[in-house]
Amino acid sequence: MCNDEVGYCQSMNFMVAFILMISGGNEKETFWFFYAILEQQDDEGIPFDGLAGLYMENFPLLMQYLGVFRDLFEKYIPDLFEHFQNEFLPDILWIQKWFMTCYLYSFPMELCIRIWDNILAYGTRFLFNVTLSIL
Repeated sequence: MCNDEVGYCQSMNFMVAFILMISGGNEKETFWFFYAILEQQDDEGIPFDGLAGLYMENFPLLMQYLGVFRDLFEKYIPDLFEHFQNEFLPDILWIQKWFMTCYLYSFPMELCIRIWDNILAYGTRFLFNVTLSIL
């Protein structure tokens, strides 16, 4: 049950606070829900990578997601990608908050609820759909 590789990161507070609000203040439910989304799952063919890697030393999942996002960004929105490159705007400066908080830091709660519904329904790869759609 314990994952010693996961450490506290500032973005965790957004995640737990959101879950706490959605659960109506149920601390036990919030704890177990947060624990569940940290773990990798594959229910009914929907891969959920588990978000623990966002909170491990050196942020391995974040680094992986940044690489995947960069490839998708360049492929699907090449003009905007080129503009960001010309402005020397590194992905990690802005996308990190979106990924590490699953958009809770930057968007209204109503939108975050819809985003989270889709992440839970379609897996963590939906993070990329959301980011590309926003751009």
